[in-house]
Amino acid sequence: MFINRFFWKLSGDDYNIINKCSKPTRNRFTAIGCLVAVIFILCFISSYFAFTKLFQNNYIGVTVGLFFGWMITNIYLLLLYTLSKTSYPFDVHKSDRHFSIIIRLVFIAFIAVVVSKPIESIVFSNILNVEIEDFKKDKLNTYTLLTEQFFNEEISNLNDNIIKERALDKSIDVNQIKVYQSLILSKEKERDALINSMKKLVDKSDYYIQGVSILNSKYPVCWSITLVVVLIFLYPANIKVFIKDDTIFYKTKYYIENKLVKYEYELFKEKYNQILRNKFDKDFHFSESYTNPPFNTIRKKDDRKVLKESDLLDSIYNA
Repeated sequence: MFINRFFWKLSGDDYNIINKCSKPTRNRFTAIGCLVAVIFILCFISSYFAFTKLFQNNYIGVTVGLFFGWMITNIYLLLLYTLSKTSYPFDVHKSDRHFSIIIRLVFIAFIAVVVSKPIESIVFSNILNVEIEDFKKDKLNTYTLLTEQFFNEEISNLNDNIIKERALDKSIDVNQIKVYQSLILSKEKERDALINSMKKLVDKSDYYIQGVSILNSKYPVCWSITLVVVLIFLYPANIKVFIKDDTIFYKTKYYIENKLVKYEYELFKEKYNQILRNKFDKDFHFSESYTNPPFNTIRKKDDRKVLKESDLLDSIYNA
């Protein structure tokens, strides 16, 4: 029973109400709670892996992973709660309600896609490691080639200057040649230092974002994991949406919520009237323009008889 209550709490609804429901309804909320627990685990694993890769630190990965996992799960629970049927009277606009539900489901699916991407990197880590190594080699070769071309061109110009200096008929300027040779050595050291520095940077980086991009572009099979995660996120919403209005859960929920709203509304009116009486020493009452306060969906009809302008003139001149 304790485990059931734990999962009922995770479902985002009042577990005391759920406890009074029939067994099929209780099983539905137990399933919702189990899936929410699975979603939290997926969110934590996804956040932990992503932030560990980005910051290269396991402690940051665990801390930030727990925070983001819990935060995303709470956002998900809030969206899940809004999918419950409302217990208050409202103007029925089916198209608006359906559009609102679709927007929330799309947002849930978007969260699921974001959560699934790091998990895909874990599942396809062996393939991804090979792809990343090839990507690193390609980038490093490109950088090395461009760097060598740049510096070799400058070194070539300096060598040409040395050749020209030695080809002069007049006395050779030895000092100038030494300056050129010194510049050549400096350029060679700078070239080698830049290439070595880039090698260290490339070896140190895991290219996490690039890995996700490669995985999604070259291996479409990874989208099957995305689909599974999206279905896990959407299934609790599906379970909740199809709980019938005439179940004990909704009947009890409607009764409690309506009673609370009406009770608070009566307290508000009493306080309102009391404040006005104390201030103006007159018996004021809160004016209501609807027949079903405090839900205010049915406006009162104005039964006052409105006369014409001719009736006003007639009353003035023929009084």
